[in-house]
Amino acid sequence: MPSDPPARTDRLPLDDAPLAFVDVETTGLNAWSGDRICEVAVVRFQGTREVGRVVTLVNPLRAISPGAFAVNGITPAMVAGAPTFARIASAVREALEGAVLVAHNAAFDLGFLGRELALAGEPVPSSPVCDTLALARRNFRFRSNSLGAIAAALGIWSPEHRALADALVTREVFYRFVRDLYPGGALVSDVLWSQGGSVPWPAAQALPALPPRLAEAVQRGQSLRLWYVTADGRQTVRWVDPISLTGWEGTLSLVAYCHLRQEQRTFRLDRIVRWESGTTPTLDTSVSTEGI
Repeated sequence: MPSDPPARTDRLPLDDAPLAFVDVETTGLNAWSGDRICEVAVVRFQGTREVGRVVTLVNPLRAISPGAFAVNGITPAMVAGAPTFARIASAVREALEGAVLVAHNAAFDLGFLGRELALAGEPVPSSPVCDTLALARRNFRFRSNSLGAIAAALGIWSPEHRALADALVTREVFYRFVRDLYPGGALVSDVLWSQGGSVPWPAAQALPALPPRLAEAVQRGQSLRLWYVTADGRQTVRWVDPISLTGWEGTLSLVAYCHLRQEQRTFRLDRIVRWESGTTPTLDTSVSTEGI
């Protein structure tokens, strides 16, 4: 006889459900305008037993904003030798797959994770998402709903504002909330109801296709030599590694790692005069470094 189908995750008792506690540190606040993840932590539990974790600094291929550094203390030197998100994307997706994702201000983390997984060609998970920020706002009255302030009010030690520390503090806060709200035990669906429903993953932006020859180079992972016209009309030559396509106010742009600037840059397609694919040469510092 066929085995019974697995229970839906949201129908499981919380003590039996796989839970993935997540936090990301980023270069800025907006994933869709080019900010990237510079550290990620996914700590997976089955009940009270930790069953796996993915914790790593990430090379974001772009500068870390002063505001982000002030919060997380992550420097360019710290991420210079770290893997890019593309190299760890499958491990992150596997750590999330089939688990209830739990984060503080989950919409922020989902925005960055969804964008990074899409850039790496990985699907986003379909499991429910619990948010300790939503739980705090709907069910408790803290003077501040930041993770650090809630942890302090509950007497939970928070050592630093980094991805792993915040993921583990989120776990402590989450279980404190659940014990207060459901002292007799809860289903995952109970917690989702208490926070107003599962937090949705952001929808991917629909963008036009790249020109065929350029699309082929991007698909093959080829470096490109671009002849590019800057905003003030000067032509520069850039060697780049394409990352993604993006659109803003009707303008299509190529997001790529620029070897000359040694950071992620955005190149408007209507300013690319021509391009060639090939192997990135040793950088010639005599090439123009004028801004895009």
